[in-house]
Amino acid sequence: MQKLRTLISLLRRQDGVSLVMAIGILGVLSISGTSLIYYADTNHRTAVYSRGNGSAYDLAEAGINEMMGVLTNPKNNALNQYLLPQTTHTYSTGTVTWSGTLTQSTSGASSWAITSTGKVRNTNSTDTTKMITRTLSAKVPVIPNYTQPLNNPAWNFIYSRATGSTCDMTLTSSVVVNSPLYVAGNLCLQNTSAIAKGPLIVHGSLTMSQSANYAGTSSVPLNQLHVKNGCKYRNNPLHNPCVQGDGSNSAYDNVWATTIDNTPTTTTPPTVDWDGWYANASPGPYYPCLTSSGTPPTFDTDAGSLPNVNLTKRNNSITTVQDLTPSSSYTCKTAAGELSWNASTHILTANGTIFIDGSAKINNGALDNLFRGEGTIYLSGTLLIKNSNLCQATTGTGSGMKCTSTGWDTTQNMLCFVAGGNGSAGAPQSQVPSGDSIQLVSANAQGALYATNAIDLGTTSNFDGPLDGGTVILGQSTSTTFPGFTFVPVGMPGNNEVYAQPQPPELYAG
Repeated sequence: MQKLRTLISLLRRQDGVSLVMAIGILGVLSISGTSLIYYADTNHRTAVYSRGNGSAYDLAEAGINEMMGVLTNPKNNALNQYLLPQTTHTYSTGTVTWSGTLTQSTSGASSWAITSTGKVRNTNSTDTTKMITRTLSAKVPVIPNYTQPLNNPAWNFIYSRATGSTCDMTLTSSVVVNSPLYVAGNLCLQNTSAIAKGPLIVHGSLTMSQSANYAGTSSVPLNQLHVKNGCKYRNNPLHNPCVQGDGSNSAYDNVWATTIDNTPTTTTPPTVDWDGWYANASPGPYYPCLTSSGTPPTFDTDAGSLPNVNLTKRNNSITTVQDLTPSSSYTCKTAAGELSWNASTHILTANGTIFIDGSAKINNGALDNLFRGEGTIYLSGTLLIKNSNLCQATTGTGSGMKCTSTGWDTTQNMLCFVAGGNGSAGAPQSQVPSGDSIQLVSANAQGALYATNAIDLGTTSNFDGPLDGGTVILGQSTSTTFPGFTFVPVGMPGNNEVYAQPQPPELYAG
């Protein structure tokens, strides 16, 4: 019993309890402190990584923007498959590496698959090679352009650029001009030629040598007549400004117009970007057919291939005249254009800008040749259209079929030829006379023509559409008419180069 009391007494004593409690509390505090330190360190490392991840994302997004800047640069052809090679740029926060792969389609559904990876150093690691990376990808559709707004009003005229001669442009035979006419030099009318519609703009003088010559009539005056150096009708004295009235009286010049003055406006002739289109035309020397059938025209013989464009190879290298309307059909389609001929239906189709480093002809003897599309065809050499029609719209049937401006929608069907050759340069350019870049012989055609040298509308030929030549020769029985233009095919000289239009990125991932 005494032992039991002693044990109970010992148990009731509190000696050492404080030490035990202190040790317990210290243990709890140690665990809590360690946990706090762990979680603080973890949160810090997470925050550092999160900032790095955000920076890497920003860099990847910057890479996407850089590629869009390249694609949308007007100087770049967005359908050049070598336009987005793997590229690395360094910023203060890290680096970005981007690249793109072009998938081309003749249906207009070409697209770039673009990828951009941003990298920043992972400062949570003592290893300086450890990086935080983010990768973004997107798809950029690219749509070919076939038309653009008219930028140069010269394309609403027959435009003769020649200056320095007594007659820089001469109208002969029974030529009657029914289109706006712009003459940079002196204009001479002979035989029974006349100007029936305006405006007529002459920066030199207007000389009419025959009684049948006139510019406007009393019943149908021109809307505008602007002749800088005055008019001379037959033996009448030169008057400056021109004087409206019947030329049988020496005081008048046989001109009739609502507005007459000697202050013509200046319209700059279009300039030709031969090098730019040689490098980017499609089909062309550096953009061959993606799909083809038959035997399409040859576009070049010595150009090489992308990405190595050699502009010195724009050298008129093709030694045979390319027949655009042969006896058999052909097709040539690229991601940005087309040149095709259906020999059964006699339909020539051209879309986009096409470049042939040589000469071409239309000489199949058919009156029912039709053109479809919106295209510009560049020729280093010459163009001959002979004994054939090439119309956007037609009237009549059989041997009476010819081109008509009625029903011609230039926003749907418009073909422009740009020729830089000279018939004096020898075969095959000698298919046209010396001094000519373009000649029509017994032909009827529509569209637009630009020539470095002369445009020669020969015997019984007619062309409906604007002409721009070193000089313009309107041959026998020619009556030119055409509607005004607000939109023209891509590639027409004087307009901004437009190759293809990239769309905003889509299908973002990452």
